[in-house]
Amino acid sequence: MTASEIGTTLGHEHHDRAITIVVNTRPCEWTERTISYEEVVELAYPGQPIGEADEVTVRFTRGHAEKREGSLTPGRSVKVKDKMVFDVYRTSRS
Repeated sequence: MTASEIGTTLGHEHHDRAITIVVNTRPCEWTERTISYEEVVELAYPGQPIGEADEVTVRFTRGHAEKREGSLTPGRSVKVKDKMVFDVYRTSRS
């Protein structure tokens, strides 16, 4: 599933044009005005299930003026802008 398909299936509002966000150093085209924690995780680890022993941290930088940087937690979302950067860290407890 592409980045655009992920957002479209959730019914987000669209940008007038696709923008580029960066997820774990990989550019991704995004057409929605917001992105959720779950969508960022799916872009970072496409098709990989997240188990109960896994912990995923999502941090972002280069956001909008009102929230230039921060963290996303499950169930939350953030407005996106062109060249916004997301770093997604996955750790497993043994």
